[in-house]
Amino acid sequence: MLPEWLPWLLQVNDSQFPSGAYAHSMGLEELTQRDYIRKPEDLEKFLHEQIIPSLKAFELPFLARAHAAAAAEDLNTVRALDDELEAWKLAAELRQASRQLGSRRLVMAHKLENSALLEQYAKRDAPCHHLIICALELRTLPAAAAGCAFGLQTLSGYATASMKLMRMGQERCQLIVRHAMATLAPHIESAMRVEDNSHIGWFNPLLEISSMRHARAQERLFIS
Repeated sequence: MLPEWLPWLLQVNDSQFPSGAYAHSMGLEELTQRDYIRKPEDLEKFLHEQIIPSLKAFELPFLARAHAAAAAEDLNTVRALDDELEAWKLAAELRQASRQLGSRRLVMAHKLENSALLEQYAKRDAPCHHLIICALELRTLPAAAAGCAFGLQTLSGYATASMKLMRMGQERCQLIVRHAMATLAPHIESAMRVEDNSHIGWFNPLLEISSMRHARAQERLFIS
């Protein structure tokens, strides 16, 4: 039998979902301008060496904490995690981008779901980081499904943005996303089961520094 949540998940994870993600490269534009990423092979290496380890060590375990709190409708804990995530994001561009994506996703999710819980959170004047809003949006899904959806959003976001920054077609882009997801997928369930908060953390100076430089770029295509 088809899970009740599957159609909902497909809709909110669709590339046409109006979260505003198309306007952000999350530091990738600066990396291409400085020739760190020049061709599809560089992008694939970047996803496997920088993004997937970050998802496994930080974003997915953090999402698991937020997802558990959201599933229990514990908005105080969700808000506390939102504030903690604010502190983790050192670069202003990445912090603002996450807030913008989350706020837009919250507005759209509330319109689609008409949820009292989402309405209450919208009134809390919270940072509304994208990861936190995804946890609220996907709170009725199994944790592993929520983690898989968030991982795909992250990887496809970088891959889609890269098509505007280098010579790469849609077919190659999808092959890179498939390969990256095949690498990440076996680790999603374990990443979403991390119970010891002391084991959650990842510092990636490459993205932080590129994002800070991007803020001062003379020319740029993306907001972040």
